Amino acid sequence: MKPSDSIVDEVRAAREALAKESGDDIEKIVEAARRRQSKSGRKVVTLPPRKTDSAKRAS
Repeated sequence: MKPSDSIVDEVRAAREALAKESGDDIEKIVEAARRRQSKSGRKVVTLPPRKTDSAKRAS
């Protein structure tokens, strides 16, 4: 058994709290994250979607 990591435990607890607040609905979780992001006062960078090369395939 691996020893407990306090930082990992803290991140997991925060994730669980956010999921619980949003009723485990990913759309609500994302919406809440975007609200927090816009309230932070920091510059938000939104990149355009990347084009994929459909000719490449995993081997």
